[in-house]
Amino acid sequence: MTIGLQGTWTVSVASKSAAWQQRFTIAGSSNGADGTYDGLTTTPPVLVTGEQWGVTIENNPTGPIEWQPSRMRLANFRVDASFFKVDLQSDDGGGGDADFNDLILTAAMPLAASDWVVYGTAKSYSGWCLINPCFPFPWVVIDTPLQLERLLAYPDVRPILERAYGPRVADLASRERFTPLVLPLGGRSTEGLAVRGATSVELAKKSRGKDVELKVAEEAIVGRALSPQYTTPFTRDELDVIGKLRFPFTCTVEPIAEALLRFVEYDRTDAELAGDPYTGFGDRETLGVTATDEFGNYVFAFSRSLDQIVDEALNDVPAGGDATIGARPDLIIQFVDEPDGIARHETAPYYDIPNVRRIDLCIPAAALLPKPCRGDRVLQYLGDIPIVTNPFSKLWSDGTVSNLPGTEAGPIVRHAAWRGTVDIFGCFEGTTTPVTHYTMEVRYDSEPWTFLNVQASGLRQQGTSVWTTESYGPTNESLHVNGALLPAVTVPAYRNIELETGWSLYVEHLKARVTVESYLPATLPRPVGTVSFRIRGYDAGGNPVAGTSDTVALLVDDAPATGEIGSITVAGGADPGDCALLELPAAGTPLDIRLRATDPDGFLAAWSLSAVRGSNHPVGLIDGATSAPVGGDYADVTPFRFHGTSELTGADLDGFVTLSVTPTGGDWLQGEDFCAFSFELAVTDRTTNGKTAPGSRKVWDEVIGMRPAPE
Repeated sequence: MTIGLQGTWTVSVASKSAAWQQRFTIAGSSNGADGTYDGLTTTPPVLVTGEQWGVTIENNPTGPIEWQPSRMRLANFRVDASFFKVDLQSDDGGGGDADFNDLILTAAMPLAASDWVVYGTAKSYSGWCLINPCFPFPWVVIDTPLQLERLLAYPDVRPILERAYGPRVADLASRERFTPLVLPLGGRSTEGLAVRGATSVELAKKSRGKDVELKVAEEAIVGRALSPQYTTPFTRDELDVIGKLRFPFTCTVEPIAEALLRFVEYDRTDAELAGDPYTGFGDRETLGVTATDEFGNYVFAFSRSLDQIVDEALNDVPAGGDATIGARPDLIIQFVDEPDGIARHETAPYYDIPNVRRIDLCIPAAALLPKPCRGDRVLQYLGDIPIVTNPFSKLWSDGTVSNLPGTEAGPIVRHAAWRGTVDIFGCFEGTTTPVTHYTMEVRYDSEPWTFLNVQASGLRQQGTSVWTTESYGPTNESLHVNGALLPAVTVPAYRNIELETGWSLYVEHLKARVTVESYLPATLPRPVGTVSFRIRGYDAGGNPVAGTSDTVALLVDDAPATGEIGSITVAGGADPGDCALLELPAAGTPLDIRLRATDPDGFLAAWSLSAVRGSNHPVGLIDGATSAPVGGDYADVTPFRFHGTSELTGADLDGFVTLSVTPTGGDWLQGEDFCAFSFELAVTDRTTNGKTAPGSRKVWDEVIGMRPAPE
């Protein structure tokens, strides 16, 4: 792969220990350094400058193959005098030794007070991990909604979380974008290196000839950075409880190969600067992207202007903090599918980063990109949901899907229908004959198959280390789609990019991206039905490859559930109609609420009734305020359908039920002579695109007034 760097570095050959010829290529520079250089220790150092540029090491083996890319990795991060240095090690595949010493380059970045470099290793963790097992002291980080829900179940932990994030901390688990919770333990953070002054490097001519030499002015002073002192709101007993969260639970930690990282500078909110917990709602600035090598190692450099440093010192320093330390940037690192895409996971902030700082990343394995090539079929993931045989997820014979707690990834759903854009992942590894092309076919119900002709593209790293969007089909190819013994026909087909290098992890096994409801006939009375997709692999001669055909049938539902409130009356009273004003005989008089929530196709996950009084004051309701599917068949047997209130005892022929509700406090008006109330009916659809599942959706808002009945 190509190693990406940012800013100004010198690249030199440190050593060569290979029989095969070696060379390296620079691409993407802004100072004219692009080109190919001999992999010899006598090759002069190359000064390279650019916003984003790349280094690729190549080898020339004996035999018919000419120059080809070598495997590369980052190693030996270090500060030497006033330079930050890293080795770019390579393995050419010769001899099968995998020693990564065939050609070693050293990249050196001159240090300056306005430049930053962060580096380290990115890993994933899985298992029974109640918190992020790798985030550095003095912070404890809760990464996922599942971690938060598990921690709230511990009676000695819940009060700590409620004191830090408020009594409604449990609601944070259901936010559309979950932001990590950060608990400060108090003390000093991990140290790094601070820089004063600057080291400059330039190319200078030796004479009138073409020979040049590197001219270095080493003026930077590098020293250990003063670490900030962070306070904690917790007592000694509470800190003891928090400290136990790391043990005795077991986490498995593994490197993340070739992941795309995006770096974001974060400005704390006024409330956070005043001592409130981290929310993630502060201003953000994207600094750039880089990728990990195949062992999870990464390096990223960025600069800050004098104005930005001053602004940080004036506006992003906690109360009572040191402006010298506070002038350093706060950094969030995101794992993304594409440079400008939505983050699959982002870290908690790393506060007050010094100029040189090692940050070893650790993220939940469930946040990783789907990684097929395992299991018992060609098509292996739909979105993030695995459909290979496993104990937690299953694509049912009726086309619905279940993905239960304990799954490796994807939303938690049970017998959900499909809606939206679904990414279909598959794997051709292990075939005796390489698959060079494949076709995708689609059909509704039992109609004839037609070839899919939807554009497929994704990110591929160029020699400049920049990631650009590249297409891999479809193109018209001559294939023996009816068997090797019958004539070839021209059909739309896709390249099998598993055989190519440089593609992002996300698209390496992405076979198709389809909006499933678009394949339902427009003539259907309701947009609901079964859509199937079939894949077939072909070799370089256009012949079908054995064992490369697979089919998935998806039950598609593009008809959302609906609901309405028919009336709200004092118990036993007449319907007051629109703009109702109810007169209450007593403070907690029951109200009869006639409502229905319905999905004719049976893909309603839940419905709920809630109430708000006056200026957004929630009112608890007693008796039948919420309903959801019930029954042991729900999780384990197919098919499962829930149509809504029409299935409840007491429902009328139109599917309405009448609930008798009272306020939890026993008093609707809370001492007021009059107040307006909003009764809200919400539904949740049981559908998915394999990445997300719908949240609660308000479908009706009934506003009434209430006052005491005249005496």
